[in-house]
Amino acid sequence: MSLVIVKSHYYDKIYQMNLRVLYLFAGQRRKLYEEYKNDKASDIHLVGFNRMADYNIEATFLENRLTEFLRKISFNLTQLPVLFRLHSCDVIFSGSGILTLFIVKYILRLKKPKWIIYNTYLTNLLKRNSSGFKGWVVKKAIFSADAIMSPSLAQQDFLRSIGFPTEKNYYVPYGIDYNFYDKDTRVSEISERFIFSTGRDVGRDYKTLIEAVKGLPVKLIIAALPRNLENVGELPPNVKVLYLKRTETPPFLKKSEFVVITTIPEGKMAGSDCSGQYSLLESMSCAKAVITTDRATLKGYFKGDEDGIIVAPENVAELKEAIMSLWNNPQKAKIMGEAGRNKVRSQFTMEIFSRKLAEIFREVSTR
Repeated sequence: MSLVIVKSHYYDKIYQMNLRVLYLFAGQRRKLYEEYKNDKASDIHLVGFNRMADYNIEATFLENRLTEFLRKISFNLTQLPVLFRLHSCDVIFSGSGILTLFIVKYILRLKKPKWIIYNTYLTNLLKRNSSGFKGWVVKKAIFSADAIMSPSLAQQDFLRSIGFPTEKNYYVPYGIDYNFYDKDTRVSEISERFIFSTGRDVGRDYKTLIEAVKGLPVKLIIAALPRNLENVGELPPNVKVLYLKRTETPPFLKKSEFVVITTIPEGKMAGSDCSGQYSLLESMSCAKAVITTDRATLKGYFKGDEDGIIVAPENVAELKEAIMSLWNNPQKAKIMGEAGRNKVRSQFTMEIFSRKLAEIFREVSTR
């Protein structure tokens, strides 16, 4: 078998070529991948998939008629068809599929392929299911994984606190392809000043945000899904909601004065552990100051009063004050935005993320 020398920030090692990695995405990715290849979408939601060939890794993902049929029945069944693909991969990298993981690693006790969880949700999942049969299944599945890769220090710390083995507990911060936003020449047609908020995760808190801007001389544009606005009631005249595709948001992001990311309290345990993190990096990459709800997962990514402003969850008065402080001081917002962009380009690029992820794939596959 041919060999390749891979240079990394951490170590130099001779690796076997053609490691086969199967991605199990939490949602549909085929259309997004095609849009990315046509320069119409960022690769942030591809989680390094499109860059694995740079490290001599053959990456594929599972999405076909059967998976989409099962998705309509139950989200938990979507990844079951991977049972017919186990022989064709060395590593499974999953953003979902706890039931399938339980079958493969706990019931069947298969040593190969190696199974690595991409942890965007395990903290909330484990806390919501701390007892009962479902809780037992969830915990057995998670502890049977060959490794877990968390994008936040808080998630890694939580796994450590419940006894997950240190040698299987990895932390790799998110990365973003800032070049995509630099090259994107689309421009929003809105002429007036506005602030922007976007995100579809159920952990978003648009109700507090809308309450905060009521009566303010501020235009707010929200890009979300209908489900995100079910509990907000009638919209004030200075708020506009657009049901946009992910690929349609950059022109609004880039033209906004700054970005506001409000999330529910972490204690409510809904949505992603890191709700708002993708939007945070996208905003910082575009040199936008960010007002964001305080979350443990911000540690290492975002510094209040430097990259933007951190506010307490569900605190309308504090959020209102933060919005007006940046709205009335565009220069302050600009300085914060530039600081955020510099941080992203030095610490949170997709190149850095993909390289570290490839190292984990190689390391775990040899155990």
